[in-house]
Amino acid sequence: MSTRRAVLDDDLSCPICGKVFQEPVVLFCKHRFCKSCLEISWVSGETCECPLCGQPASIGELIVNTMLKKTCEGYLKERRKSNPFACKEHGESLTLFCLEDLQPTCVECKETGIHKGHRLYSSEEASQDCKAELKTALKPLQDKLKFFRNVKSTYDLTAEHIKRQAEHAERQIRDEFEALHRFLREEEATKLSELKKEETEKSEAIMVKIEEMENEIASLTNTIRHIEKEMSAQDIPFLQNYKETIKRTWQIPQEPEMISGSLVDVAKHLGSLKFYVWKKMLNIIQYTPVTLDPNTAASCFKLSEDLTTLQCCSQIFKLPDNLERFDVSAEMLAAEGFRSGKHSWDVEVKDNSYWVIGVASESVRRKGKNVLTPAQGFWTIRLRNGEYKACTAPWSSLTMNSKPDVVRVVLDMERSKVTFYDPRERTPLYTFTDIISPRVFPYFCSACKEHPLKILPVTVYIKAGH
Repeated sequence: MSTRRAVLDDDLSCPICGKVFQEPVVLFCKHRFCKSCLEISWVSGETCECPLCGQPASIGELIVNTMLKKTCEGYLKERRKSNPFACKEHGESLTLFCLEDLQPTCVECKETGIHKGHRLYSSEEASQDCKAELKTALKPLQDKLKFFRNVKSTYDLTAEHIKRQAEHAERQIRDEFEALHRFLREEEATKLSELKKEETEKSEAIMVKIEEMENEIASLTNTIRHIEKEMSAQDIPFLQNYKETIKRTWQIPQEPEMISGSLVDVAKHLGSLKFYVWKKMLNIIQYTPVTLDPNTAASCFKLSEDLTTLQCCSQIFKLPDNLERFDVSAEMLAAEGFRSGKHSWDVEVKDNSYWVIGVASESVRRKGKNVLTPAQGFWTIRLRNGEYKACTAPWSSLTMNSKPDVVRVVLDMERSKVTFYDPRERTPLYTFTDIISPRVFPYFCSACKEHPLKILPVTVYIKAGH
C-alpha cells in the first residue's frame, strides 16, 4: 500500500514544486506542471519552454487539465482520509504549529491557506513548548485533585463517624429508656401490689363482718320462728312456756356499726399518680446544667457516656476534622451556648494538674493554636505547673486559701461578666467584666492524662404549689 502511494505521489507531483498538482496543465511534450509553477518559471526566464526537456512552449498551452485536476483532488481526499495527521485542506503532513490559532498546520497552509501570515514554527518545538506549558498548567489541577481527594477522605471518615455516632447514641437512648421503663414497671408492680394488699385486707375484714351478720341473722330467725310457734300453741301449753318464751325476746342483739374506712382508698392510689412517680424518679435521674459537645472535642479526649466527664489521653482517636472541632490543643466546648440570663455550673478539678475552664465566644478559632485572652474571645482561669492564674493579658495570679477541688463558674450575660468561685469560699477567685460576644459557650481544656475534669450534677427540687 505504501509503495503504491509513493508511486502515485511521484506520478501526481509537480517537478517544479514537488507537491501534488494544483491547477495542473499538460504541455505538448506531455510533461505536466502546476499552472502557477510554470507561470512563475516563464516570467523569470527569457523564453517559454518545458523545464524538463527544453522544448518550446507557449502561454496558450497553460490550460488546466480538468481530468487530471479531479484525479489530484480525489487522490488528496483519499490521502487525507487515510492519514489522520494530514492537513484536511491540502493533504500535506502537519509539520508546523500556528501560534494564533493554536492548531497544527502544513506548509501549504502557511503559503496559501487560512494560516497565511500567522506566526508558525515546527511541530517538534511546538510539542515541547506546549507540553511544558501544560505541565505548568497541570500543577494547580493536580493540587486541586489532591485537595479534593483529601476532602473526600474527610467526608468518608465523617460518614463512618456519623454512623458510629448514631449507633452509639441509639444504644444509649435504648439503655436510658430501658432504665426508665424498668423503673416504671417496678413502680407499677409496687402500686398494684399495694392496691392488691389493701383489697385483700379490706375484703377479709368485710367478710368477717358478713359472717358475723349471717350468724346473727340465723340466731334471730330461729328465735322468731320459736316464738311464732309458741304463739300458735293452745292456751295452757302457751302459758306454761310463756316465761321462757318472753325471756327470748329480751335477748335483742345490738345493732351492727358500719366500719369506717372499709372501702379501698382509691384516692391514695390514683391521686396525682404520675406526679409522685415522677418525683420519685428523681432518685435515679441526674441533671447537669452543662453537657459536653463531642463534635468540638480535640482528638485526644475521651468522654463519658453521659457527656459530663472529659479525660485527656495519650491515644489520638480517629475523628473527622469537622469545622467545629479543635484540631491542635486539648480543647472543647459545651453543647449549649448562652445569649442571655444567668447560668452556673460546677467543675470538679480535683487532682487534675493542668486545666483551663471558663467561657469562649462562639466565633473563636477552632483550627490552629489559640491565645487564651479576652481579646481572642476567651474568659478563663487555669492551673499549670502548680500556678493558678486568670488568662488575662498579661496573666493575673490568683490568690488561693487552699487548693480547690471544685470550681464554680457563674455566667451573667445581662451584666457581661463571668465569675469563678471555690464553692467552699465566699470570695470570688476572679471576675471578668468585659464579655463582648452575642453568644458564649462553656470552655474546657485539660492536658492531664491521669485525672479527668467532671461537670457535677445539681440537686433538683420539686415544689408543688398554685
